[in-house]
Amino acid sequence: MDLAQVGATWLHLLATVAMIGYYAILGLVVLPAIRGLVPGPALGESIAAIERRATPLIIGSLAIFLATGVFLMTTDPRYGGVGNVSGSTWATLFLVKHVVVLAMVGVGVYVDALVARRFAAAEAPDDPAAVRLLVLSCGVMTLLGAVVLFLTAAAQGS
Repeated sequence: MDLAQVGATWLHLLATVAMIGYYAILGLVVLPAIRGLVPGPALGESIAAIERRATPLIIGSLAIFLATGVFLMTTDPRYGGVGNVSGSTWATLFLVKHVVVLAMVGVGVYVDALVARRFAAAEAPDDPAAVRLLVLSCGVMTLLGAVVLFLTAAAQGS
């Protein structure tokens, strides 16, 4: 048993669970609950506070995810180098997985820059459409995360 591989895989999975879990819980539990309980401007302040509190978790998860992912990929004997997808199903699935991960990063930046910051700036403190957009964005992140997990499982089984 290679402890570096085990440790990197464990950290990679923890980071994945933390990020996907955050967006799933935010979109499916937290936002729907506070939308009905917190009035007007306090809603925007609450959403901004949640996002500020979660930002270190998300950035930390991304950093761990990136570092361990590069290590795990480059130490896998099936890895043929950047852009080499002709050699195996594994390589093709990992390329698709990384495209989905990039889409997740794009949606995450959108959530932070264009949605959550609107709440912090009080541009949409009680705008139901802005809350729905944030819930939708969280749902997209959760779905993309599930696709990444599926592609990872499929690649490991190939």
